[in-house]
Amino acid sequence: MQGRIAHWGVLALLAALVQTSLLHAQEQTRRIRLSRDTVLAGVRCASTGRTYAELYSNGGLVECPLVADSVIEGHALPKGTWYKGWAVRFHAGGALALCYLSREATIDGVVCHAGWFVRELSGSSHVTLHPSGRLKSCRLAASVTRDGVSLKRGTRIQLTDRGGLVR
Repeated sequence: MQGRIAHWGVLALLAALVQTSLLHAQEQTRRIRLSRDTVLAGVRCASTGRTYAELYSNGGLVECPLVADSVIEGHALPKGTWYKGWAVRFHAGGALALCYLSREATIDGVVCHAGWFVRELSGSSHVTLHPSGRLKSCRLAASVTRDGVSLKRGTRIQLTDRGGLVR
């Protein structure tokens, strides 16, 4: 069992690295280490220790771990940790792009799971949002029927910017 959990942890880490690499390829960014808690683009970021905060070339925030439990764009988000998985990520325009919820939340009529470390090991619990702020993807905390398709609790749902189910 421990080997399987470790395997999923490595896969989750690799997925995060690939996502970060794709972002770097799309836009020039700058990674910085924070030696103390710092406000960047209006967000209270924690000292980064082993990981980085990241800024777009225009000074906008790409990503950082939060210094404390926070509410951003109406979403309750947990305090960050050294592991990048608990960081928040923003689109180039400043809108929230990726986060981990402190508790279950309904976004665009979909009940999304809260972030939880064990869920990360067995298949991510992050929430992604379109630049418009609409839900892009999350792991379902409750079964739902969307566009005539029944989806079970625990399934990852993916939606278009208009709210339609990606098939």
